[in-house]
Amino acid sequence: MTKHIVTTDDDPAIRKVLSIILKKAGYLVTACENGQELLDFLKKPDQGVDLLMLDIKMPGLSGFELLERVQILYPELPVVMLTAFNDLDTGMKAIRLGAADYLTKPIHQEALHTCLKRVLSESEKNKQQAYADKESLAIRKKLESDLRHAQLTLQQSTISTLEAFSETIEQKDPYTKGHCHRVRTIAMALGKAMNLSEEVMETLEGGSILHDIGKISIPEEILNKNGRLTKEEYHLIQSHPLAGEKIIAHLPMFKRYIPIVRSHHERVDGKGYPDGLTADQIPVEVRIVSLADAFDAMTSSRAYREALPTEIAVEELKLNAGSQFDPQLIDVFIEHELYLL
Repeated sequence: MTKHIVTTDDDPAIRKVLSIILKKAGYLVTACENGQELLDFLKKPDQGVDLLMLDIKMPGLSGFELLERVQILYPELPVVMLTAFNDLDTGMKAIRLGAADYLTKPIHQEALHTCLKRVLSESEKNKQQAYADKESLAIRKKLESDLRHAQLTLQQSTISTLEAFSETIEQKDPYTKGHCHRVRTIAMALGKAMNLSEEVMETLEGGSILHDIGKISIPEEILNKNGRLTKEEYHLIQSHPLAGEKIIAHLPMFKRYIPIVRSHHERVDGKGYPDGLTADQIPVEVRIVSLADAFDAMTSSRAYREALPTEIAVEELKLNAGSQFDPQLIDVFIEHELYLL
C-alpha cells in the first residue's frame, strides 16, 4: 500500500524538491506551506496520512509548536523534523517533544530514504502492536466476563444445592424449620459488620446453611423427642458434626465448609465437641456460626421447650462470653443490634 507523507515547509523550493524525491520513491505526497494549512488538512476525514515532515523554523506556528499539537491530536502519527541548524541540541529537543527522528538541511536522498523507511516501519509495528493489544484486551474482557458469569452460575448452583440439603434436614426436624436460613442471615450480618473478605463470606454463607447436615444421621424420634434426652441419646446428638463431615467429604465443592460443619459446637474455652478446640484453634467463620446457631436455637421453640425472649437470649450470650462464645463477636452482635434480625 502506498504510504502518504505530508510535508510542511515555508520555502517553496524545498517543498518542490521534497515532493519530487518522495514521489519518485513511490510515496503519495501532500505539501503544506505552513502550520495552519497542515492542521486544516489533517482535520479533513479519510486523508490516511502515514507520516509528517515538519520544518522547525517557520513563520506563524513553528515546527516545535506544530509537533506538540500533533502529539496531542494525533499521537499515533510519526513526525520527522527538518532543521537547518546542524546541532545536537535542536535534534534532541525534537526527540524529547515526541519526534520519531530529525534530518538536517540540505537533505541527502539516501539519508532521507533510510530515515523514512525506518520510521514508517517502526510506525507500522506500533500500529500492529496497538491492534494486537486492543484485540487482546477485548479477548481478555470477554474471558473475564465469561468467567464472572460462570462463577456466578456456579455460586448460584452451589447455594441451591446447599438449600436443598438444608430443606432435607428441616423435613426431618420440623422444629428447626428455617433454622439454617436464620443462622445464615445472622452469620452473614456478623461477617459483614466485621468486614471479612469475600472469600470468607462465601465460606460463611455455605457453611451456615450446611452446618447441621449431620442431623440426617440422627433418628427422628431423638431429634423430635418431647422430653429430656438420655445420656446415650445426647451422645448420639453430639455425633452429628462428625456425621456431617463424612457426608460432605465426598463432595469436593463442599470441602471448604468442613471446618464449620465439624466444629460449630466447639467452645472458646475448649469444652466443646468433638475436638475440644480452644479460641485460637477455631476459625473466625466457625465462631460466627456457633454464635448464630446458639442464638437462633435459644429464640426458637423446640419440642422440649418454648423459645426464650430475645432479651433473655442476649443476656445468655453475655453470660457465656469468653467461655462458650468469642466476646468480640458478642460485642459486634450487640453493637449492630443483630438480635433484631
